[in-house]
Amino acid sequence: MKKLLILFAVFALFSCSDDDGGPTTNPNRDLVVGTWNLSELTISPAQDINQDGTSTTNVLSEIECTLTGRITINDNNTWAFTGNDLVITTITGGLFIFQCSDNTRNEGGNWDIEGNILRLADGTGTITLFTFSSVQETLTNIIGENLPGLQAEVYTKQ
Repeated sequence: MKKLLILFAVFALFSCSDDDGGPTTNPNRDLVVGTWNLSELTISPAQDINQDGTSTTNVLSEIECTLTGRITINDNNTWAFTGNDLVITTITGGLFIFQCSDNTRNEGGNWDIEGNILRLADGTGTITLFTFSSVQETLTNIIGENLPGLQAEVYTKQ
């Protein structure tokens, strides 16, 4: 009987899981670290901003000024943004004026990622959500507003 009890104890000892229940690392964490450049800024409805006869929803392919945006995601869970803003002014009858701000905007804060959702928290606590695509190497912030608001901003990894 003692041999059976010892055998059972040895079996129980070696059959225990080594899973400590600790957190697992998100494989996307390392993939989002890096520099991301603004590659698309979408609006709705489509506009022919440069009046070449072709309307589009991507403002960057239509505007004549230089609009920049760069997000740097650091390994220490901090982020920084530098770029200028698009100023959209309503005229009348569904027409708008699009201008690039001359002022450079700099922001920063902390970030985390859960699944493929990247959360950027700035110094005031405002959180901006981006969907991360490892296939397309893009970060997409769906804003979802019609003009004079924006639909989305897309950043591509440099």
